[in-house]
Amino acid sequence: MSRQQHSEQIRNRIIDEAARLIVAYGYDGIAMREIAEAVGLSKAGLYHHFRDKEDLLVAVLTNWADEMAALVAAAERQPDTRSRLSTLIHGLFAKAPAQRALVRLSNHDLPRLSATARASVERCYANGLIEPISTMIRNGIERGELRPVDPHAATWLLLGMLYPFFHTDQAPAGEQGHVIADLILTTFFDGLAQP
Repeated sequence: MSRQQHSEQIRNRIIDEAARLIVAYGYDGIAMREIAEAVGLSKAGLYHHFRDKEDLLVAVLTNWADEMAALVAAAERQPDTRSRLSTLIHGLFAKAPAQRALVRLSNHDLPRLSATARASVERCYANGLIEPISTMIRNGIERGELRPVDPHAATWLLLGMLYPFFHTDQAPAGEQGHVIADLILTTFFDGLAQP
């Protein structure tokens, strides 16, 4: 293994461990020293990879956005809007609760960040989830699959239904997650009224 590959491997371990700890204890509840210890590095070793805790949080959320991009790519291969959103939402529920909780934490911790870091986190969230959902809804409207509604408002409505399940205490896994994903999709597309 080359030196660069080894460094990248350590960086990825730091990001994974930081994500787990930030979800468990919150951004303010975890120190860089604790992250370094969890990875088996000195504090200096951790600072070799990340400038500060903000830099690490941005890396955690950028990694999350990359994972969301893979889900979006899978969803976009589906034939219609309902299938696309179903693939995306079921993909979200298939993720570990801690990964889903990163969405909630990123919003919760925004006020604590510098303007530069805040903009980066907002971009990750917008590019990872908001814009892809909005685009899927907009395309569904253009194809006549959905009523002509404001795609932005419909996106936030759908995210509002998902948001409680981005909390680790409310994050069902496995089969229960799929049942809730189906209920959210049914509610969003069909409503709950009897036909």
